Amino acid sequence: MGTRTGRHRAAIGAALALLAGLGTMAATASPAAAATGDVLVLQKGSTGNLVTLQTFLFLPGITEQSDGVQAGATQFAVTNLTNGTLTLTEKTPAGAVLHSDSIAAGRSGTFAVTGGDTVALTVPSD
Repeated sequence: MGTRTGRHRAAIGAALALLAGLGTMAATASPAAAATGDVLVLQKGSTGNLVTLQTFLFLPGITEQSDGVQAGATQFAVTNLTNGTLTLTEKTPAGAVLHSDSIAAGRSGTFAVTGGDTVALTVPSD
């Protein structure tokens, strides 16, 4: 019984940590249902060193989330576990779009970025 309770508490703790992390992300709600699932984001430097690791969770009604490019990061590696294509758009601090790319459901991809910019992750609404 003690092992089961410990696992249950660990699972609840992990869920609460994930929800707390969601509060730090910018999210745009939409009445349309969005693709659900997780997006794993790794920001890496030019030598492949890990700068940050984040998980974004897309829920119905959330179609876009964004993340700032950390200092020293030159790559934004994404694993798309949603059930739809994910669009990544890099924007300068002034809001100018530098480039955009897409990653199919269940796929991974690398996106070149510049520190100080923002990358918006958008899933299509169905």
